[in-house]
Amino acid sequence: MGIKRTLSAAAALVTVTGTMLATGLAPAGAATSPADQGVTATTIQGGNPYVNFVALKSVGVNINEGSFPDAYNAIAAYMNAHGGFDGRKLVMNYAEMNPSVASDQTSSCSTLTEDDHIFVAFAPVFPACYQTTHDTLVEGGSLPGAVTATTAPDFSLAAPDAPFDALMLANFQKRGVFKGKKVAIYYGADSDKPEVTAVQADLKKLGIPLALTAEDSAVATDVVASDQETASIAERFKSAGVNVVLGVGGSGSTTWVRAQLDNQSTYKPLYIPTSESSLLSYVETAKGGNPYLDNVLTATPTPFTYVQWKDPGIQKCVDIVKKAYPSDEIDAPLNPTNPNAASVPATAVSVIQACQYLTLFQKIADAAGKNLTVASFTKAGYALKNASIPGTGGGLVSFGNNQPYAIGPITVVTYSPTSKTLVPASATAK
Repeated sequence: MGIKRTLSAAAALVTVTGTMLATGLAPAGAATSPADQGVTATTIQGGNPYVNFVALKSVGVNINEGSFPDAYNAIAAYMNAHGGFDGRKLVMNYAEMNPSVASDQTSSCSTLTEDDHIFVAFAPVFPACYQTTHDTLVEGGSLPGAVTATTAPDFSLAAPDAPFDALMLANFQKRGVFKGKKVAIYYGADSDKPEVTAVQADLKKLGIPLALTAEDSAVATDVVASDQETASIAERFKSAGVNVVLGVGGSGSTTWVRAQLDNQSTYKPLYIPTSESSLLSYVETAKGGNPYLDNVLTATPTPFTYVQWKDPGIQKCVDIVKKAYPSDEIDAPLNPTNPNAASVPATAVSVIQACQYLTLFQKIADAAGKNLTVASFTKAGYALKNASIPGTGGGLVSFGNNQPYAIGPITVVTYSPTSKTLVPASATAK
């Protein structure tokens, strides 16, 4: 699943559209556009391949995250009028895309890189096409693909799976979650095996014994076979005395609770999915409640949207967008513990995303200086320390050498049967 809780529609799309999301990833290959295109003495070309939410309704995904073009336009214009990006103005270009249509995935990438000649892509659902095929910088990609060390980086405010898993497991160990417990790993796709290996190493490093590791190897679309295999795995776990199950990867984070419900299992260990965003997608698309979610504990590297909304920096961006586009709908998120929270459209997401990633881009571009290239931007990004970015929980963001992602405080998450969604957990271990 790549990055954890995202600021895009990807989290909810993964479960619903399934394998369709994987069909359009661009293969690795030589760049087909110059790495340092899109920069002049006075301008920088930026691009945003925003999701067509109306089209997604045809596959059962009903999401409204607001107008990304309006949010990026308004905030970029404000920044341009107040110093710009080391004196340059950012020119935004857009390509609408439907993540469930493979041709949309690739055409939006080629339009922005080959026709609009962008220097940076903001929040593409599939960033690999930009990075690998076109050697184009990315900020905030949702579902990373396979890239090499020489491709343009994807600077993100949320850590990818492996680094965050280590942080989450260490945090849970300090809370006493694993004390006196028997731990097993469960996953449901071969693509998650690398993360399984990483989690096994994390547990060993923390001194947490691992009792069993099991894969539901049934084809993802064959729900009956998957349920049967999970039932067999659950019996093995139960017989071994396992009382904490780690669901690893996107498959492991959703298949277990679905299959346990289908099977009406009496086995209810504490379940810790490593991909909170994947679990969230299941929770938001599942019909009715699921009692097996009551025993879920996970975490996310980013604050909940309602927490981000309260940040003064985010509120400034909201005011900027409202002034530029007074007719735009920008709804204030409710605390997820509120039973009515799910009924409020997520229209604030577009403003939060644009605010965060344009601010991050400005800080790195300012540090890169007048000779703005992929190399100089990358170097400046890796060197960025203690940067204040709106909506990151009040902390300062830092990157590192060959680390284009920030690692900071985590938000522990559990399920609320009242509001039927994921909510921040208390400081007490579950």
